[in-house]
Amino acid sequence: MALFGFGKKDAERGGNAADQTHPIVGRAIYCRICDAERTFTRCWRRAAPVRRCPCCGAAFDRPETIYARAWPACPQCGEPLEQPGFDYGLCDGCGSKFEIMEGTRPGLLPNQQQRKEMEKHGKSWIRR
Repeated sequence: MALFGFGKKDAERGGNAADQTHPIVGRAIYCRICDAERTFTRCWRRAAPVRRCPCCGAAFDRPETIYARAWPACPQCGEPLEQPGFDYGLCDGCGSKFEIMEGTRPGLLPNQQQRKEMEKHGKSWIRR
């Protein structure tokens, strides 16, 4: 019974309490990749710094050194990392990940394929 905290503990599920995210209500946001207003039904808020790269799986022994930079990214593959306390969402149309802040335009967090395409066409991307 998962209601009221009687479910499996985080360690039993194989998760790490430091890498938790909290789901938030989805919303309609302009997607730059789709070039249209799209619904983002999968949205979440990052609770703590990322301790393992979601792209290459590299573990970070000292994530505070990575998060000291303006744009934290994995030192091995360059994958942009989520910031604690920020909202994120996936576009239902194309699956691109965006950083969602109230009152500002959503910021694209390009995946590995999108970063390669941007570099091929000479688009700027903040490097590590």
